[in-house]
Amino acid sequence: MRSTFTALLATVVLLLLNLPAFAQTDSTETKVYEYADQMPVFKGGESALMTYLSGSIPYTNASVSGLVVVSFVVDDDGTINDVKLLKGLHPSLDSVSMQAVRNMSGYWTTGVQKGKQVKVRYTLPIRFSHNSGGSPKENASKQEMTEYKGGTEAFIKFMKRNVRYPQQATKRGAVYVSFTINEDGSLSDYKIEKSIEPALDREAIRLAKLSDGNWIPSVRN
Repeated sequence: MRSTFTALLATVVLLLLNLPAFAQTDSTETKVYEYADQMPVFKGGESALMTYLSGSIPYTNASVSGLVVVSFVVDDDGTINDVKLLKGLHPSLDSVSMQAVRNMSGYWTTGVQKGKQVKVRYTLPIRFSHNSGGSPKENASKQEMTEYKGGTEAFIKFMKRNVRYPQQATKRGAVYVSFTINEDGSLSDYKIEKSIEPALDREAIRLAKLSDGNWIPSVRN
């Protein structure tokens, strides 16, 4: 059967274009990094994160499908703070998604910059689909989720090696691209989920297409 990646979590290309500086400063003058030498990782990897979310977020409104995007800071002790809703879908789904994120304190490795543990802001997209049938937890148990070959660290290295800030771009921020990973590992159905400006959107799509062939397709049954 054709197995495209349409379960609870959507794989999203996160294009960090806060160049040349990758850090921001909060009111206490403590740096919160948007990008670090070693990014925070959910303990157990992407599959463990998906399993956690699948078991923690009840699908309370099966008539709604789409993307919830939550931003949060992984503190230098692994706790979760400053949880923000960047893109909502439905009040009940937004609420349970944010609560699930808050409950992830202690589940993350800390970010590291120049050998020192630092605070890092992380952005997590959560995909809800009423077409997949059953609860998110049930779907997760039947399906091995897709992932980038080599895991999160390999994906970050790919982004660092290939991202280019367009000369015609005038803004900075994060562009989100969703896409389908087909049963043969090829990509299709590229879509801008969060836009900044055309030049950066095109660069995000270029990066997504460039990653074609580097994804492990999902497996069901």
